Amino acid sequence: MSLDIEHIIVHSLFLDEQGQAQLELREQELATGAAVSELMSELHHIYNTKAGKVFGYFNEEDTGFRDLVRRVEDESLNFTAFSHQAAERLLAELNRLEMAEQGILLFVRYQWLGAHYLLITLLDNKDSVTVTESLDVSRASYLDLGKMQLAARLDLTELRTRPDSHRYFSFIKGRAGRKVSDFFLNFLSCVEGMDPKAQSQGLLKAVDEFCETRQLSKEEKQESKALVNKYCREQLKEGAELELRELSAELGTDNDLDFYQFVSEEYELEDKFPVDRSALKGLTKYVGSGGGLTISFDQKLLGERIQYDAHSDTLIINGLPPNLKSQLVKS
Repeated sequence: MSLDIEHIIVHSLFLDEQGQAQLELREQELATGAAVSELMSELHHIYNTKAGKVFGYFNEEDTGFRDLVRRVEDESLNFTAFSHQAAERLLAELNRLEMAEQGILLFVRYQWLGAHYLLITLLDNKDSVTVTESLDVSRASYLDLGKMQLAARLDLTELRTRPDSHRYFSFIKGRAGRKVSDFFLNFLSCVEGMDPKAQSQGLLKAVDEFCETRQLSKEEKQESKALVNKYCREQLKEGAELELRELSAELGTDNDLDFYQFVSEEYELEDKFPVDRSALKGLTKYVGSGGGLTISFDQKLLGERIQYDAHSDTLIINGLPPNLKSQLVKS
């Protein structure tokens, strides 16, 4: 699938001797050669497959960034000037919050599958050592793309065709210990909208109740859940969103009842949304933890190797995993 880079530029965000964030701005866009194309292709793939993204939309009370987007889209502002003003806006937000943040700030407008996107990300610039072609050891810097934590993507096509949508922005939720919204969402004039995790949890509930409505047997219910699980994981692998109509076609129709009609009447699910990977466990496994105990097993084992007594609140497991058994014997 081809990815067409239309504009791309980088700037450097660094800390001065006092620990305050400063900017070094590049004056021209990057030439879209092989290295830039490879960088963008990898960034696009990483972003698409990154778990935990949330959707959002512009905050009507702060139109600063939206105004910049409007101006660059109607070509009253060129892309380099847009990136300069946006970078200064981010710097002001960092200094207002007295946050020490640094890295390579990348702005790119590109086209993929007929839609136009604006991706903004702050990439970690790491120091390392390398062996040169003359077999000397030298210091080197590299972009740590795999640990991309601060990134947002604006679907420009969605914004233009559906300005009332609450999902034309997507962003990575944030790194451990704090949220990206500490400064990145303020910089983007963005507020949270649709939450894929909540959508995925709602999907699991809908699948359960759809199977109950169809009065499926235990085996048929497990088959339906496995089908949903397979479809969702294929979409995740492709970096694509779940589409309820497609999923409904996979599940088939029984007595004129199809899944899309069922969820449309009973649930507040979007027609399309990214699947939350962690939620998929609930399709095929029973999982629980608390009080120092964590238990996870395939749902098909309940009633076979595993018995649950609700009266005594007890699980009886026949045939322990060998590695667990060996630990218990040695204890």
